[in-house]
Amino acid sequence: MSIDRAKLHSAYRYILDWFFPNRCPGCRKFIAWNEDFCPECAGRLTVWDGKTEIPFVDRFTAYCVYDKKISPVILRLKRTDRGNSCYAFARGIKMALERSGMTEGIDCIVPIPMSKKKLKERGYNQAELIARELSYMIGAPCSDVLVKVRDTAAQKSLGREDRAKNLKNAFSAAPGCNDVKGRSFLLIDDVCTTGSTFAEAASVLAENGAARIYAASFAKTPNKRSKASPNDIPEEEYEDNVEDMTPFI
Repeated sequence: MSIDRAKLHSAYRYILDWFFPNRCPGCRKFIAWNEDFCPECAGRLTVWDGKTEIPFVDRFTAYCVYDKKISPVILRLKRTDRGNSCYAFARGIKMALERSGMTEGIDCIVPIPMSKKKLKERGYNQAELIARELSYMIGAPCSDVLVKVRDTAAQKSLGREDRAKNLKNAFSAAPGCNDVKGRSFLLIDDVCTTGSTFAEAASVLAENGAARIYAASFAKTPNKRSKASPNDIPEEEYEDNVEDMTPFI
């Protein structure tokens, strides 16, 4: 007898909500167990509808634009691993995949990996948490077929070319992994800026014989950012302003 993992996970969330009521990742208001954001916070997000070409990636999509409206929620997930963010981000990615026609034929979901040092410092990989939630939603298995083999400098302080150089040869196929050839993969991360991280990770999958490589993130920075726009604020400029993890209201 096969087990419907999606229904089982939904039941788990429903029961968990009785003990730890679900909250909106943005304003922290109580919401239903199966909701991602409250209507007010969801309405503030700008749906991403752009086009981005990433080397070695067949197709890319994202749910919303990375701006000052969503940045505190993303930083909260990176720093505290609390609340409903992983579920909310995965649900957003699922909707983005559906509107882009990218839900069919995915053999494996692969989170962008962290180095062992970074993972030890943070205690979790937010991309993996999102990927595992998405796995229940679309019925594709999640697997760590990639590993990050060396530490890299923080990407936020680098330009496009330096980002690519910084990540060169940073990823590798996981030891003993021999199930890449001929399969289709979906790379997952919380935010995509220039696409350098996805490109480097996808190159490893391509070198190992992947048949098709998709990539998706919850948020995507605008392709052409201008500081004249109040919504297009680079991460390094607002990061110091969200130390208290205040909601975006």
